[in-house]
Amino acid sequence: MSENNSNGIGINNLRDIGGKKTSENKTIKKSLFLRCAAPTEWNDSVKNQILGLKKPLIIDFRGIQEEKNNPSRIPKEFFSKRVHLPIEPKVTDLLRRLNKIEKSKTTEINKIFQTAYRKYTVDNIQTFEEFFKILFDNPGSTIMFHCTAGKDRTGFASALILSLFGVKNKIIIDDYLLSNKTYEPTHKVKGEVNKIGVKQLLRVDESWLNAGLEEFSERVGNIRDFCTKIIKGENRLKEYLDYCQN
Repeated sequence: MSENNSNGIGINNLRDIGGKKTSENKTIKKSLFLRCAAPTEWNDSVKNQILGLKKPLIIDFRGIQEEKNNPSRIPKEFFSKRVHLPIEPKVTDLLRRLNKIEKSKTTEINKIFQTAYRKYTVDNIQTFEEFFKILFDNPGSTIMFHCTAGKDRTGFASALILSLFGVKNKIIIDDYLLSNKTYEPTHKVKGEVNKIGVKQLLRVDESWLNAGLEEFSERVGNIRDFCTKIIKGENRLKEYLDYCQN
């Protein structure tokens, strides 16, 4: 699985978060957790990528209207199941309220994104519970999860998975920031961003993720404790984590 796939050669912002060293000095297995942008294209490049997987289970974090406006194009025979776990977008509505002067202030923009990431947590604890239930109920399956760009909501979910395995914070941040290189917005997206006048919508920033993770910790505590309750037992969680590592 390539670390840098764009619309030109397949699914946008697609990458495998496996291969990273865990707190047990092992590595997360490859081809278990794939993060990407919404697979709204269907061409030979996308088909070849999907054929290289063993019928992935696809989790869609896009909001209800987002999904309706741009449905995924992967035919049903190429995946085992698709689950819609909507996390409604927060950033765009907040940004529309800014005036032109405020839009020029990076500090103010960052505060809005940090607020949005905190709201991802506040409003979606049950959604993340369902997300981890799916992971725990499908050990060995390829889980492909995405939002629209595969950088914010998807980046946050990816950070939670890596945190669960005890991956070092720097590695988690580096993986998150990789979207600044691997995400290639479409002309339509670029046009929408230009209308709003905030170029940061096409990027990610370490402070945004840190704000979301801080809120998550304050709301539910340690990620392992959170997942222990979901999977119903420390031994069962350990079995799952062991299975997912080499």
